[in-house]
Amino acid sequence: MTEPRAKTYKRELATALLAFVCGLAVAAVGGPSVPAMEALRIMIAPVFLFAAGAFGLDEMSKNMRPK
Repeated sequence: MTEPRAKTYKRELATALLAFVCGLAVAAVGGPSVPAMEALRIMIAPVFLFAAGAFGLDEMSKNMRPK
């Protein structure tokens, strides 16, 4: 049998970052908040790339395990 792997919390961090970006989007759209819009423009690409990597690599590692 294989040994259990250590928890890395990649998916949990990605979910928290996505929730934060969604909050920035609501703040930027809901009111004339220029700092929220600028922060959203800066953070959207890295956060979505990290989330795609976290969820994608997790799924790939689950599919490559020997059964």
